[in-house]
Amino acid sequence: MNNLRLNVASATSATTIIAAPGTGKQVVIVDVLTSGATNLSDGSTVIVYAPTGSTHLTGGVGFGDNKAVVGSATANVTITYFIEEITP
Repeated sequence: MNNLRLNVASATSATTIIAAPGTGKQVVIVDVLTSGATNLSDGSTVIVYAPTGSTHLTGGVGFGDNKAVVGSATANVTITYFIEEITP
């Protein structure tokens, strides 16, 4: 059985919300709560558009090997996520 540890990160401006987790790992977001619509990117490519309100991502959305999660809007953004090991 794999124990899933959920984490929460938040920001109030266009900034890096979750730092890159290191080589061989990726951030997987499962929930986004935002006071204003925002794009979530890996720093260069938009991965998720989150409209105002709550967005539940039941399957989770991975950001790729050693990629950060960056918000694009000046809004209150809270993200629930976990770090996943990527096997080669």
